[in-house]
Amino acid sequence: MALVSQSELAGKIIKLTAMRLDTKLPWLTEAIHLPECSFDLKQTSGTDGSRLCWNTEEVFKTYAEDPVLLERRYLHLILHLLYLHPYRRKKETEYLWWLACDLLTEYRIDRMNIAGFERPVPVGRSRIYRKLKEEKVVLQEHSLALWLEKLKPEMIKELENVFRRDEHAYWRQMEASLPSEQRIRREKMPDQVVVGLQKQLTAMHRWRTVFESLELRKSEHRRQKGGSAGDVEEMIVLQKERGYDYRQFLQQFAVTGEERCLDMDSFDYIPYDYSRRMYERLVLLEPLEYKEVRRLSDLVIAIDTSGSCSGEIVRRFLEETWSILNTEGQFFRKMNIHVIQCDCVIQEHEQITCEEEWKEYLDKITVKGGGDTDFTPVFRLVEKLQKNGRLKNLKGLLYFTDGDGIYPTERPEYETAFVFLNEALKKGKPPAWAHSLTLDLCEETTT
Repeated sequence: MALVSQSELAGKIIKLTAMRLDTKLPWLTEAIHLPECSFDLKQTSGTDGSRLCWNTEEVFKTYAEDPVLLERRYLHLILHLLYLHPYRRKKETEYLWWLACDLLTEYRIDRMNIAGFERPVPVGRSRIYRKLKEEKVVLQEHSLALWLEKLKPEMIKELENVFRRDEHAYWRQMEASLPSEQRIRREKMPDQVVVGLQKQLTAMHRWRTVFESLELRKSEHRRQKGGSAGDVEEMIVLQKERGYDYRQFLQQFAVTGEERCLDMDSFDYIPYDYSRRMYERLVLLEPLEYKEVRRLSDLVIAIDTSGSCSGEIVRRFLEETWSILNTEGQFFRKMNIHVIQCDCVIQEHEQITCEEEWKEYLDKITVKGGGDTDFTPVFRLVEKLQKNGRLKNLKGLLYFTDGDGIYPTERPEYETAFVFLNEALKKGKPPAWAHSLTLDLCEETTT
């Protein structure tokens, strides 16, 4: 009987760990099984952006101590990859960025209600979470790094002992902004360098794709379970922790419709090819000229123009919103966006039907108002627009505000989200029936 090497045995343990974690977090199946693993006695455990690098002795020791502890370590590395931590550092001090990523990763895991994981949360971590909440620190990597800069070295050391779980030195070669594929082709680089950079870009795009599908996978899993309450409800919505992902949020407002384009998915190539080869001027089948797609049709963007919302802050919000609405394939070619400025009365109402009109609106926009805040006029106007047929497919309304104002008492038939630039500007609490979104954009960027 052949002896199993240490690397093979460690590989079997990690494979079993991934399978156990998969049963607890089925919506993370693709992410859990995506990375390759390497095992070595000389390396420290961590991730280099694509692989999970394991120290074999550490695997044996951790598994012998507590198999669930190894599951948590595995999940810690997966979340680093999902959030592209190895690629994202720009201006932050290296060791502070590393610690911010570890702290936030452990916080996310503690927010998950995973069977067998530590409950209640240990005192050391729980105390830090309370401190962050009391100081109103935005739970986002950049904001945490800024917060860490203010701490004394002994406090930093304590946090590292509590939250550090892996080696981040692997990240150094990828933390600098990666060149684009166009730049790789344009600049003369050694073949070995080009291959390495393309590999990094491929890994980064692959993890981003997996990340963007997580919310859909979670929703499908909940439907399969009948929507029953339980530990799944405590699973943190990953994207919320670094600023709510508008793309995912807006997609729930999409409607089905036909777009003029070649629908190659519905095209049967066999008779088409046969006719082209057998007959000179006869084609038996052409591709369909219309394709059924799900995209945004109608959307209302309301802007609180009371005295507490400056023109620069409003402009920043609109620029951020446009960067998303401008994404290819997000809207039908003919869009129907209503932009409403309101303090305690409607100050301006513009309808935008195409990209050119949106750009023109951004160029000429002036914030009108400056009075007290009353949200109800916007909802009355939207009701009027629905009755007269100007908003036929409205699924959602985005209301940019600081939150301090008079809210409607009744829930409308469409989804409503009150959007805040960051936690520091959040003054009021939206009603329970509305979504509360925080972009986590730094206020200083608007000044």
